[in-house]
Amino acid sequence: MNGPLALRASDGATVTLERYPILLGRATPGGAVPDVDVSHLDPQEGVDNRHCELFLEEAGVEVHDLGGVSGTWVDGRRLPPGGRVVLPIGGTLRVAGVQLTLVQAPGRAASLLPPVSMSPSLGEWRDPGASRGVPLPPSASSAVTPPPVEVPRVSGLDLTGAPLLARPLLESGADAVRLVEGFPAQARRQGVFASQHDPLRLGEIEDAVRTVRRALELGDEELTGWGYVGDLHLDFITPPMVERPMVGLVVSGAVDIGSEILAAVEKVVSGGSSVLVAARRPQLALRAIAEALQERSTRPRLLQGRGAGGWTPAGWAELIAGAEGSLEAALQGDPLLVLDLGEEELSGILKALPRAEGGTVLGLDAASAEAALEICARALPESGEDNCVAPVMRRQEVARRLPWVLFLELGRWQLKGASIKGSGGWSLDSATGGAS
Repeated sequence: MNGPLALRASDGATVTLERYPILLGRATPGGAVPDVDVSHLDPQEGVDNRHCELFLEEAGVEVHDLGGVSGTWVDGRRLPPGGRVVLPIGGTLRVAGVQLTLVQAPGRAASLLPPVSMSPSLGEWRDPGASRGVPLPPSASSAVTPPPVEVPRVSGLDLTGAPLLARPLLESGADAVRLVEGFPAQARRQGVFASQHDPLRLGEIEDAVRTVRRALELGDEELTGWGYVGDLHLDFITPPMVERPMVGLVVSGAVDIGSEILAAVEKVVSGGSSVLVAARRPQLALRAIAEALQERSTRPRLLQGRGAGGWTPAGWAELIAGAEGSLEAALQGDPLLVLDLGEEELSGILKALPRAEGGTVLGLDAASAEAALEICARALPESGEDNCVAPVMRRQEVARRLPWVLFLELGRWQLKGASIKGSGGWSLDSATGGAS
């Protein structure tokens, strides 16, 4: 790839993509500050605060939808919530009603300098400074990125559904693999993608697609699909939706919580407080927490929605949300794990926190800690004479009821305290040691 890439809007304005990952969205008071703010191109206000992320690839950028209601489209195809797909140079990216094209940055040499602020009227819009948005990745410390080191996995993974092409890469330490017909297989280690061996032939990709279809229990007529199988997130897409068939695999359960953080969570919950687990598969963390709490628990309970996948830790009584008396029975548990509830049941749980009977671990499928906290704020029961509570007051209540948040950040689990800034936004800056 020659030089940096850029996104070009329909009005001709461009933004140069100089550091990754790149958060694309709309700047809102109290929300995350996106690296690329498209609010001036979005009069209908359909773009979410955290709409999608872009990761550098050999063939262009990988677009990761962050689950917003307005949707993300790549070359005319809408990504499923949380889905990923490669956007090639010359391809189109649509976020809500904003259409963008990925191009080579005109007249620019490769640069690792932080972007500067420019007015859209001058033909370019950018991140207003290096102190905002995501930090520079470790690989940006020099112009030459060292090759990632292959580190074999210590613990085994459930690789059910992984094509044979991808298994050796996953077993040698890769946390993501991309298979595209006509390109070498790409494996991500330590946050860096690197090509492996020779370009893949059509027959090899077709075999990989068939394997993933079987794992996801999809018919041969399905042109695209995604889902979780074992410890992997699998997705595929085939022509005519794209020019070349491609398969993606991302390890969902390879990141260990760590004994220090797990001990801190155990102490918080055993002391009667509450922890919010925010992750794309929160049950992976809940499983480890349940094992840690097993010896201290006399009446452990799991309350989960009907579509949560039927997972129950050994020795825990399972209650299905929505069944008569399930919420009342769940609230008698010490401790209580909660997973995948509808808004009504979630509201009932939040209203009961903190519980006198014991601690509570609430797992939410969310792209970030802030997103999970906002879900809780929206689900809090309304009160007051006008039946309306200001957003900042709802956030303060959530911080009181759920004082600790466990989430993944830059590939590592973090346990931090949730509080509200003076502006009304979320703050997650308390040290883990404060929990223990």
